[in-house]
Amino acid sequence: MSDNSLKTSQLPTAGNVAPTDRVLILFNANNANTTPSTRTINFSNLCANITILNNTPANSSANGLAGNMSYDNNYLYICTSNNHWGRIQINSF
Repeated sequence: MSDNSLKTSQLPTAGNVAPTDRVLILFNANNANTTPSTRTINFSNLCANITILNNTPANSSANGLAGNMSYDNNYLYICTSNNHWGRIQINSF
């Protein structure tokens, strides 16, 4: 894609993703004094550290590795850094 001005909602959705497909990551540390930087990685490297666990963390500092995920009927849990969990509420449509 040559147009870098598109919003995320305007980007095409990948129907079939191959391990060699590339993903562009835009990183901005939420600091007005920094310029956002980009990193390009392939899809298999992006997913290499994501693990879906079969149990939910007991609390926000429970054991976990960055990239681990878990879920229950109410929340999606994401380990954002080692032993540091966040959660997102799941809403029904």
